Amino acid sequence: MNIHASLFAIKNPLHMIDRCLHPYRHHATISYRKHDLAIDLTQRARTELLKRRTPLKVEMQLYFSCVVKKRVLFHEATELKTLPVDNQLEIVFRLVQASSCDPLEFARNFPIKQEFTGPAAKKIHPKRLSLDFKHKHWLGEFYISDP
Repeated sequence: MNIHASLFAIKNPLHMIDRCLHPYRHHATISYRKHDLAIDLTQRARTELLKRRTPLKVEMQLYFSCVVKKRVLFHEATELKTLPVDNQLEIVFRLVQASSCDPLEFARNFPIKQEFTGPAAKKIHPKRLSLDFKHKHWLGEFYISDP
């Protein structure tokens, strides 16, 4: 058994040290689609947000293709309808379906065929969003709660 490739393997021990030095701190809890959404930021992310003149737009995307993938995308501008968290941050959550199940196309472009908006989609909602800013790049992950 290859313990370095297991689900519980520590890929890089420096990641654990970085997370201890730069922990996520609770920033806000907002009501998003009638459910609480906790937003956590590292101090690095908070500092970078405060420098901004326009809000950062964060898209939490549940992407259905050959596999289901959670993605956090960062936009300077977007046509999506976002919800303001504060003066520096706006969010949106979308469930989208791929236009094809071609693994190469999926890996390169994440093509979107449609957005899910039906009753089943309304039962899925984000529970927590965590944001960091490291090496001049935004990093994020989100967690889904049970319906």
